[in-house]
Amino acid sequence: MYILQDELKLNEWQFSQRKYLPYEIKVKLAEARIREWYENWYGEVYLSYSGGVDSTALLYMIRKVLGDEIPAVFSNTGLEFPEIVRHARKASGNYVEIYPKWKSGKRAYFSEVVDQFGFPLISKETALKVRKLRHGNLSDRYRNYLLYGDERGKFGVLAKKWRFFLATEYEISEKCCIILKKEPFARYERETGRKPYIGITQDESFVRGHLYAKTGCNVYTGSTIKSQPLGPWTRPDVLRYIVEHDIEISSAYGDIWQDEFGQYYTTGEQRTGCMFCGFGAHLEAEPNRFQRMLVTHPNHYNICMNLKNNGVRYEDALHDCGIPTKTWEQAGQLSLDLKNAA
Repeated sequence: MYILQDELKLNEWQFSQRKYLPYEIKVKLAEARIREWYENWYGEVYLSYSGGVDSTALLYMIRKVLGDEIPAVFSNTGLEFPEIVRHARKASGNYVEIYPKWKSGKRAYFSEVVDQFGFPLISKETALKVRKLRHGNLSDRYRNYLLYGDERGKFGVLAKKWRFFLATEYEISEKCCIILKKEPFARYERETGRKPYIGITQDESFVRGHLYAKTGCNVYTGSTIKSQPLGPWTRPDVLRYIVEHDIEISSAYGDIWQDEFGQYYTTGEQRTGCMFCGFGAHLEAEPNRFQRMLVTHPNHYNICMNLKNNGVRYEDALHDCGIPTKTWEQAGQLSLDLKNAA
């Protein structure tokens, strides 16, 4: 067993350099980190498998380096694209499917989480701040910091444009990610003692990228022990690896093509997280995830729009955030259909 000290912590400069490494070096580095993680934990490891392109590429690499025995663990939250679930269940080698549960042992569903805690809107960080300000037992100093900042500045302050959430009839919350995604894997780790490989890449959120810059690929200590061999990879790197190794991906992504600069991209969905998630949707160009869902998965769309918290529909909460749920063309066609039906 061996651990490279420079992998325990990267500074911002090292991270910025690593994401520009040649593709071939990134592949060798990822394979080395996979072996190191396996050896450090004496084989008691697993892949946190989502069925997306990143974890599909990582699954292939793990199978190539270590064989078929490492469990690919898929948490079926009930929110994945149907195409993703079908693809995940075709995973090579050892495949395990787990489900979110309440403490009582009963399976947990998104509709229940939304009803109890609120809608997933804007971002996890914003939703957490709103929940703290609405329900937390905060000191005056901390409350003022979340609203206005302090002498150190305003980093971490709830943006003014989202303060209206403090008085809405409905709640927003980050709890769905904890209950439906994080807790099933945490439970699996407690029950098996295995440590995870995670398919996080350089193109993930600012927070995840910043954490990678601090921890490196393999995190052996702290509250979140994990291996992220694809940490310095970009999306075109992942797609190139998939094309070069002829790896099957979910049909939700469409086909993989190259642009005029030789960069790989998918013709379908770019990201396939939870279908009903509203985090980041206010930043998307149209047609956004919900507008596309109306076309590709109309039954899922209708269920999604009619979810409620405190009697308020999800669609109405999305509109409060400036997130359209139909294009002008879709809205016009719907009006025409209703008129004809009358």
